Amino acid sequence: MVAPTILWRYILRDVLAHTLLGLTVFTVLLVAQNVLRALEQLLAAGVSATLLVQLTAIVLPSYLAYAIPVSLLFGVLLTFGRMSADGEVVAIRAAGVSVPRLLPPVLAIGLVCAGFTAYLQFEVEPTGHYRLKRFVRELATTVNVLEPGEFHKFGGRTIYVSSAGDETCPYRGVLIGDLSEAPKPVFISARCGRIDSEGEAGLALQLTEGSIHFSDSDPGHYRKISFQTMRIAFDVGDQVRSSKRGHDFTLSELLELKRRFARGEQPEIRRGNGERTVDVQIHRRLAFSMASLLLGMLAVPLGIRPLRSGRSAGAITAVGVMAVYWLAFTTGEVMAEGGHVPPWLGIWTANVLVAALTVYLLRRTVRGDS
Repeated sequence: MVAPTILWRYILRDVLAHTLLGLTVFTVLLVAQNVLRALEQLLAAGVSATLLVQLTAIVLPSYLAYAIPVSLLFGVLLTFGRMSADGEVVAIRAAGVSVPRLLPPVLAIGLVCAGFTAYLQFEVEPTGHYRLKRFVRELATTVNVLEPGEFHKFGGRTIYVSSAGDETCPYRGVLIGDLSEAPKPVFISARCGRIDSEGEAGLALQLTEGSIHFSDSDPGHYRKISFQTMRIAFDVGDQVRSSKRGHDFTLSELLELKRRFARGEQPEIRRGNGERTVDVQIHRRLAFSMASLLLGMLAVPLGIRPLRSGRSAGAITAVGVMAVYWLAFTTGEVMAEGGHVPPWLGIWTANVLVAALTVYLLRRTVRGDS
């Protein structure tokens, strides 16, 4: 039989329309959950609407990468569920077109989504992490980072500000407890403090007219040093350049790390076991990028045999399937990061299970077993 190109174009347009609808909804939900929940605190700190828009633009690509798979799943479910409910699938089968011949449009969209997701995860998301840290650091120098009357923790330091001042002394009555050296904590008090930039990697608290108090395990030992001015560097979040975490590296950086490990070097990576962390990141981004294709293919047999009709049912089914996949995916990732299984086994197990389930359901659908 001649390839049903007209039917493919019909399915392609319908899946694209529903996928874009789902992408808009799921992206907005993710952004709303992770950004807008802090809106009250940001506005209270003096963040303008323009800065909020910039912040949303920075984090949007990262959330987009996670919204694409569930959106394609939603789009395919909705398209084939509607076709099945309207009797179109029965008519197509009666015309001699089998279910496998309906897959090329979904396969094409899935490959495009997989490629775009890989680009977002390997290039855009790590760059977004860097930009977000830079943005937070720059934002901290212009807004009220330290809320008077509250304790703020930065790494091993806890900072308390008694009251807000004026432009010459933004923070009055500053108290800092440095517990990074647990046996010998250090306490710093100052009459005045202000936030300044600290190079490219962080922030610094400029203190005026204060003293440093050193404690000791021996109650009889006590030291105090007075100062006129003092500068203390600290992080707002993670460091920007040095000691990156695994998800902060782009593809070229990950491959360079692989080559360095092969040469016997040991580059520093935050929160990870070096080479295993790099392997997990590479496999993780590749596997999750393929989720768009695999979940889209799985949605074909699921959509052809819908339990209910309507967009709400399609959305609920898409979220449910994605939740199960994400649970299996993150479980494998945790096991791989912990060294319990090889990275490739832990990361790719969820994809293999989805592929096996897709083949099983397609075979049942082809046989007409309902």
